[in-house]
Amino acid sequence: VFGATSFVGQILCRYLSQQFGAGGTLRWAVAGRSRDKLEALKKELGKPADKLKLLVADAADVGALREMCSQTRVVVSTVGPYALYGEPLVKICAETGTDYCDLTGEVQWIKRMLDRHEAAAKASGARIVHCCGFDSIPSDLGVHFLQQRACERFGAPCTRVKMRVKAMRGTFSGGTVASLLNVVKEAARDPALRKSLANPYSLCPPGHESKTRQPNLK
Repeated sequence: VFGATSFVGQILCRYLSQQFGAGGTLRWAVAGRSRDKLEALKKELGKPADKLKLLVADAADVGALREMCSQTRVVVSTVGPYALYGEPLVKICAETGTDYCDLTGEVQWIKRMLDRHEAAAKASGARIVHCCGFDSIPSDLGVHFLQQRACERFGAPCTRVKMRVKAMRGTFSGGTVASLLNVVKEAARDPALRKSLANPYSLCPPGHESKTRQPNLK
């Protein structure tokens, strides 16, 4: 988990620690730029994290990022705004065949990563997956929770799930706000980017754009 001491990183690490501990069936480690903060996180996680490995790496330190990638099969990055800090890690993962996922919603950055590093990822076999967990509540996590309850109560998961959102309540984390502000700043100085952001198929490969509009279900 790269960026383990960030707001989202801490939530993820607590979940992994509670579900899997450390040194068990899932082998995982925490990474970030401050060893002191990583040590504090490990202490906060308690006994289940006694064997948790700490890796020190800065988002701008190519050597440290490459060393980190050499010790793992997949990197989960929570270091944002990704448009400002994310590319060096994506580049190294694409080149070294290290799988990568993040929770970015920065479409303009994803497009740049596709244009610049897709060929290298295909050559190395690296799976680069953006937007994991993006807007996942209540959809993904809601279904996950529902299926857990269904298995507990009825002994089997639901074969079909329909969702309707009546109302939502919540706020943005600091990282999300910073990412949104950066998108606005980039779009203000780039007319082509503004046009791309208005296109819902901007990330689709050429020739794969959908021509069918979703029907209005009202």
